[in-house]
Amino acid sequence: MEYIILVSGLVLVVVGWLCYRFPNMINPYGNMTPERKALVDIDGLKRASFIIMAITGILLIVTALLYIFKVISEIMSVNIMTLLVLLMIVPLFIAMKKYNGFGRDKSGRAAPIITRPAKWVWVGMGLTAVFVIAIFAFSNKTPKIEVSEEKISISGMYGRDIPTEGILSVELLEKLPAIKMRTNGSATGKYLKGHFLLKNGENCMIYVRTEAPYIELRTTDNLYYFNNANVEETVRLFEQLKSLKP
Repeated sequence: MEYIILVSGLVLVVVGWLCYRFPNMINPYGNMTPERKALVDIDGLKRASFIIMAITGILLIVTALLYIFKVISEIMSVNIMTLLVLLMIVPLFIAMKKYNGFGRDKSGRAAPIITRPAKWVWVGMGLTAVFVIAIFAFSNKTPKIEVSEEKISISGMYGRDIPTEGILSVELLEKLPAIKMRTNGSATGKYLKGHFLLKNGENCMIYVRTEAPYIELRTTDNLYYFNNANVEETVRLFEQLKSLKP
């Protein structure tokens, strides 16, 4: 997630600079007739657009760095990113009204701020917000773990089937081993999911809410950590897995 935020910030800064250098990229200015463009204060509009996008981009970059250096949590970084992107549109609309980007129709008469391009921008921002919220909600969902004689099935994000014939050991732990870094996964609030690298150099798959106890499952090809929604269910799952060990 930190890299998505970082890249988003860099893209915004670059796009803002491109809009300043090539104002025809600014919608709807680029689609206006020459007569209508003459009514627009393009110097003011392109300068305002660049400043707004650059500031938003820089704040996103700072947010990503704060998360990378563990100053803020992932959930906070996602919330900040969503808020910044949604809020960016407000000063952009104000700038477009002030410099008449949406201010005149073809006859030169005053036109409403919310035109068709603006509505599509709102739709795009809304869909982006829904997508981010959906991903966040999905990553915070406790995975469903089903055990059979042949396999252990973990559903949801980063889910997989683990053949029971490869089980080497099953342990119940009160503390997770020290984690060095997340290599391909999510860490949102109380939930850890995906691929992680431990400080002892081992790679592992983790599916936990960060509340003890935890089940450590070692197989011939991987190392897993997971738990269930509460202590009782986790202990019950541990007993099931222990009975499968050869």
